[in-house]
Amino acid sequence: MVRVVLLTLLFLITLDSCHGKCSNVSSSFNTNFRTLLDLLTKNAPFRNGFYETSVGNKSDQVYGVVQCKANISSSNCANCLKSNTESFDGCPEGRSMATISTFCTLKFSDENFFGVWDNFSSASFGHNGLDNPSVFSKGYLMMQDLASTVPDQPLMYQATDVNLGEDGKRYGLAQCSRDLSKLNCQNCLEDRLENYRSYVENRTGWEILGISCSMWYSNVSDAYSPGVTALTPSESHVPSAIPTVTSPSGIPTVTSGGHKSHGRSGIWGSISIGTSIFIALLAIQVFEMLS
Repeated sequence: MVRVVLLTLLFLITLDSCHGKCSNVSSSFNTNFRTLLDLLTKNAPFRNGFYETSVGNKSDQVYGVVQCKANISSSNCANCLKSNTESFDGCPEGRSMATISTFCTLKFSDENFFGVWDNFSSASFGHNGLDNPSVFSKGYLMMQDLASTVPDQPLMYQATDVNLGEDGKRYGLAQCSRDLSKLNCQNCLEDRLENYRSYVENRTGWEILGISCSMWYSNVSDAYSPGVTALTPSESHVPSAIPTVTSPSGIPTVTSGGHKSHGRSGIWGSISIGTSIFIALLAIQVFEMLS
């Protein structure tokens, strides 16, 4: 067994203001919320890393969606979701919240947001390397290709790489939340590329994360190669069918703004692109992986 320590900057985003634990929600909403978290975390690892559902009805109904990065194992997906849900510490601090980390995302709301593109994103990048203009151009074209092809993939994700000769390879992965339409998926990824050009530029390693879609780029093959074992569903543990819910007109979203911080490792920076209230938590996720 090889113990792999994954250092993750976890963003806890509150979409509506809150004034203390459980003060904004009824007991029935809180019960539905706890049931929702349990359903999301138990189902997603065995459904290719994605699950959406709702619990309750009328004013106490709560909707939720979770997604894991496409090239991690189902056990690592489960571990990431467990770590993220523990952030809520027993009850929600608001009726609409989300967590975003490198390996999984979670969002819940009292409004039906399924199928709606949320344009909040967080960009992180390495400080240990810059690509020359030629490499940057070819890497950007690779990510552009992903943005155009991912919406047509059955599971809305794809990994690829480009050979740059003496400059080595660059590896890319992009994915969308599978409740999105093809058009919304493409729009979301194109928005991530705009953030890339504006904030990240020619870094050799970066990630732009969001609830609706995410992109990863690196000169290291282990984390991004198409050959990495992706999430594998266990047919013997697949739960019952996911309820079908009609998409609403929309929920609060965030647009521009900015914040920049540095992790304790000293080699990664992050930029939160949005105007919502957020708490940045530095979380170390330790996963057990087979050698």
